[in-house]
Amino acid sequence: MKTLALALLMTGNAFAEEAGTPDEKTQPEEALEKLPPAPVSMGTLTPERLMALRTYKGQRLQVRAETEYRGSSVATFTSMSYGYPHGLGTGVVVTDNISTFRTWGVYRGPQRLSTPDFLHLAGAEKQRDEVISEIKQLQRNAKGWYAVAGAGVAGVLSGLIGMATAENIETYGTFNLVSLGGTVVTIGGLFGASFPGSKAQRLYKYPGSKMSSDEANDLAHAANESLRQELEIAPNEAWLLDLGATD
Repeated sequence: MKTLALALLMTGNAFAEEAGTPDEKTQPEEALEKLPPAPVSMGTLTPERLMALRTYKGQRLQVRAETEYRGSSVATFTSMSYGYPHGLGTGVVVTDNISTFRTWGVYRGPQRLSTPDFLHLAGAEKQRDEVISEIKQLQRNAKGWYAVAGAGVAGVLSGLIGMATAENIETYGTFNLVSLGGTVVTIGGLFGASFPGSKAQRLYKYPGSKMSSDEANDLAHAANESLRQELEIAPNEAWLLDLGATD
């Protein structure tokens, strides 16, 4: 009887353990996150179509943000002291902190475009002609001021030569005034040429000096749409290329 009771007890425990453990197949499966389906291409990827996609990627226009670093000029001050045993010199170096400036530029693939080139590729020929005309006028103004500076340099040289060959104090004083006047004219000419020269360079290099980023984006989008239609690229394919436009 004891043996039978022990056997019945072991059988009951085993049944209880089996009943208390849920079947792995009956447990609910965890919902797996599904990736979005890949976009369906509008055409077969032939070698010609692949070349068209690469051409669009390399020739599309992009407006990108830029960061410029300016500053870091250095000034050195030196003083001398004399005494035992020798003359000693000390120097002080003063540097300006580097400043960052946020700007933007227009790119065609990896190449940064100047303002006239961007307007030409975007089909804005009228705006391009206006920019080129303004740049040429600023450059002419700068050349005029450089001519004034050149006349000042000639006056400085004439004054120095005259002072070196002067035979009396009156003649020396006259040529001294000529040299001083030439120095003032030279400085004024260089100073005056710096304004139109820098403005012309800025207008050529930075499209933002002539238009806003929204206007540049509108011109770039219109040019890209024309290029897409010319190469017969599907809109969804062009959109994927624009999303990955980082180089």
